[in-house]
Amino acid sequence: MKKVNVKKTIVITALVLVLAAVAIVCGSCAKKEEPAYENGKVSYTVVNNTGKNVTEIVLSDNRSENKVVSKPGEGGLPDGQSVGIELPAMLENNGADVMFSFTVEGGNNLSAHIGQTTGTITMVTENGSLEFKISEPGK
Repeated sequence: MKKVNVKKTIVITALVLVLAAVAIVCGSCAKKEEPAYENGKVSYTVVNNTGKNVTEIVLSDNRSENKVVSKPGEGGLPDGQSVGIELPAMLENNGADVMFSFTVEGGNNLSAHIGQTTGTITMVTENGSLEFKISEPGK
């Protein structure tokens, strides 16, 4: 029968436990994965072609609490005029998840999602209903 060296067994067991503890700690210290989005900005030129004054324009980022409310000067944004609006936003895969809404004189409004980061938003009235069209820069 072989004689077991108790001191050697204790040292080896302690060493294994220490290495296991170090591995667990190092595993939890691994680099955290970056979120799928990054901070950025979306910017639009908003053109009023509704035939009425636009009294309020709102851009809000659905991935954060960022919001821009534009209340154009007295009387609103006149028909045929434009305004530039920029919003800090969380961008994912170079896209945005922005809610755009506007209100015209008389209280009628329209809200819709926008998935692009820049462009020209043209607010119009078609068949008595508010609509908007968005085009990419240069188009």
